[in-house]
Amino acid sequence: MAEALTGGCQCGAVRYRITGQVGNASICHCRMCQKAHGAPIVGWMNVPDGQLEWTRGEPATFRSSSKAVRRFCAACGTPLAIRDDEETATDVATATLDKPERMPPLRQYGVEGKVSWFDTAHALPGQETEEITHSFQHPDFDTAQWPISTEPVR
Repeated sequence: MAEALTGGCQCGAVRYRITGQVGNASICHCRMCQKAHGAPIVGWMNVPDGQLEWTRGEPATFRSSSKAVRRFCAACGTPLAIRDDEETATDVATATLDKPERMPPLRQYGVEGKVSWFDTAHALPGQETEEITHSFQHPDFDTAQWPISTEPVR
């Protein structure tokens, strides 16, 4: 991967940069991930030690199991990463990337927790976010300062 991957939390208090080759991306359906993210699935990418740099702020931590620590933004609550005590890498939530489409999943885990309607959700009628609300979240790119504005992000 030539270009660094960047991302961060919803409010912009925590930002990160990933350099070098990352491991495969996956999605997880397990109940721990569902509850930690409040979502039916969570996308992850495996980032070897030394390739993840927190460029703004430091994430807070929560030990969610006997072998792993989750990292999140203490200001807005965005789940950012999970680190298994026995691994030499951190799994970063792909949806927190500025360009999440760069890391499509290649495998799925925790399939015993897969919600029954997941495979048909893509067929539901759709609506764009801006039709119902204006976002105040940090934009999907690094900024020199934070917060940058209280105006809606477009």
